Amino acid sequence: MSEIYRDGNRPIAERIEDLLEQMTLEEKIGQLVQIDGRGENILDDAHRMHVGSILCVVGDDIVAPQQQALASRLGIPLLVGVDAIHGHSFCFGATIFPTQLALSCCWNEALMTAAARATAEEVCYTGIHQTFSPVCCLPRDLRWGRVNETFGEDPLLIGRFASAMVRGYQGDDLRDPRALAACVKHFAGYGETIGGRDSAEGEHSRRKMLSYFLPPFQAAVQAGAASIMTAYQAIDGVPCTANHWLLTEVLRTEWGFDGMVVTDWDNVGQLHSGQRISPTMQDAAYRAVTAGNDMMMATPEFYASALAEAQSGHLPMSSVDEAVRRILRLKFRLGLFENPRLPDSTAAARELGTPAHRDLALQAARESAVLLKNNGILPLDPQKTRRIAVIGPNADNAQEQLGDWSLGASQQTQGWMAQHPRRSTVTVLDGIRKLFGAESVIDYAEGCGVTSAHLEKIAQAVRLAESADVAVLVVGDQDALAGEFKSTATLELMGGQQALFDALIATGTPVVVILLASKPLAIPRIAADADALLCVFNPGMEGGTAIAEILAGIVNPSGKLTISFPHHVGQLPVCYFQPGNVHGGGYADLPTANNFAPLYPFGFGLSYTKFRYRNLRLASTEIRAGEAVEAEVELMNIGERRGTEITQCYLHDDFTSATWPAKLLKDYQRVTLACGEHTIVRFSIPYEALAIIDADCRRVVEAGDFELLVGSSSRDEDLLKAKFTVA
Repeated sequence: MSEIYRDGNRPIAERIEDLLEQMTLEEKIGQLVQIDGRGENILDDAHRMHVGSILCVVGDDIVAPQQQALASRLGIPLLVGVDAIHGHSFCFGATIFPTQLALSCCWNEALMTAAARATAEEVCYTGIHQTFSPVCCLPRDLRWGRVNETFGEDPLLIGRFASAMVRGYQGDDLRDPRALAACVKHFAGYGETIGGRDSAEGEHSRRKMLSYFLPPFQAAVQAGAASIMTAYQAIDGVPCTANHWLLTEVLRTEWGFDGMVVTDWDNVGQLHSGQRISPTMQDAAYRAVTAGNDMMMATPEFYASALAEAQSGHLPMSSVDEAVRRILRLKFRLGLFENPRLPDSTAAARELGTPAHRDLALQAARESAVLLKNNGILPLDPQKTRRIAVIGPNADNAQEQLGDWSLGASQQTQGWMAQHPRRSTVTVLDGIRKLFGAESVIDYAEGCGVTSAHLEKIAQAVRLAESADVAVLVVGDQDALAGEFKSTATLELMGGQQALFDALIATGTPVVVILLASKPLAIPRIAADADALLCVFNPGMEGGTAIAEILAGIVNPSGKLTISFPHHVGQLPVCYFQPGNVHGGGYADLPTANNFAPLYPFGFGLSYTKFRYRNLRLASTEIRAGEAVEAEVELMNIGERRGTEITQCYLHDDFTSATWPAKLLKDYQRVTLACGEHTIVRFSIPYEALAIIDADCRRVVEAGDFELLVGSSSRDEDLLKAKFTVA
């Protein structure tokens, strides 16, 4: 038996070919199998099928199957994957950061990289090699349950933020024991399915995919992502897992991706039993491999089916070998043959939930909060705030503050690790008590449930509000209404929450609303009647501290929405980048002024200070191929305190050969200014960024008139404009 593949000094390509030549057909097919590590017969199944990977296990549960793999004939280590989505999600005592949607509102790529790096450092000693993160899905229907997992609605931001997290997870070299292989998901078009239903058909043309849904994944591939996960749904009738155009023509050939492709949970089985394009499991296995998948997640039937297809000669060995090569390449890149990274409980205990990581989670929560309304009540005046009534079903709910993909969420409720330690999460009530409790009386009432009204609880909350100087109301949704498999038909506040808000407003006591929710909700009455509205989505373990600091004015909010809020669920989709032609002035059953505009637009967010833009100037008003659009604008802090502004740069193309959005984000910058300070903010937009996808699915820059728009949000009234021409 050749030992070349065991020599860490040899080139990876040489090691792969040496090992591949020595593998039996059964061992090759087994490498393509990834099984749930929680099964009762995990060791027998892993041995029988020569499996290449396991998932959904952490720590000591990994040891036995990994040691069994290392003791096998060829000693090929298992690749171990887990959903470390916004922290080491299912590891007791880990740091849980804001969800991906919450974190996106900070518009801070360096912070995202740091959060991913901290996650990798906590994961690396628990036997894990790969995280199924980041999510590059673009959510167009807010009823979809997985909006919380996304970076919002804009393709440019999704690509940049995902790339930032890839760099954080993977570091400079995957062989570093503290590096974690990123798996970008879900490829592709998963965020806009029929009716917002999870994994339903996606009505996407190839032009639509190339225009909006694929660019974020391409950016992550260019950032070096080690692996990609296929989506559940179909594109124009062809499931992503069987889509040769998507997985081979685009991903492999056009983009040059040489990493590993893994299916999502039982995607191969669904080709037969769910989507029903394969009459047999053998056909499903054939389609999955020849389309371009490498590893089949949680479809144990794949092994026997693919083996039979290969033995019959129907499944080409060249396709099997290519898939095995890509799996082995990732294992060699991770250095698993030299160091399989077995769990180290002592080191893990030292790394999990460190003060430095907690501080980072706090900074993320501070920068992610978005102030949507403020009539002047915030920050709270300590001289006028002697009694605070903290009210609402999410005010003291640690689980909902962490959000989906954490212990206690629907994906993981097993055993003694059903939830993260209560002491590890600072709820909104905790944060307010700690910060305001020495000078103010803090009263608390749940007020209602998210799925029930509880009139007696509303009455109790009203009594507290009547005697308070201010009521802080924390509303939103909860795990039962958000996440995988849990799309909703409505976006309204459920249970007794709207009735609770109305009752508190009727007291005459000022009401500050904290929206702690998995996604944007339709809250027009709150927007109209609340004295202030702060959106935090799911802010993670330190969310309560950050919220209290913002209420007190210790922190000046700087977050901006990465996703639009609708007035009503019937407006969907409400994302900012849509072709502008609409027949009529708006919805007949909504106020005329609303038109089709959102309640709160993409890019919007207030501050405790004020910023002024003026004098947008272009270096040239005629652009030729190879030239960039160079622009600068004056930004001034005209308020009374230091603040951070997220300056946004959009592009409008006057006339296009095929319909195109009225504006698209092309760049942004975070700028921090002291009171009275001003600066020049500069943008350089490459010529290629002026392109559209034409009717023939070509990316082209068309000659004609353009506008560059710069300002504080995507709303026209918030943007300065400068015209230029492409020759």
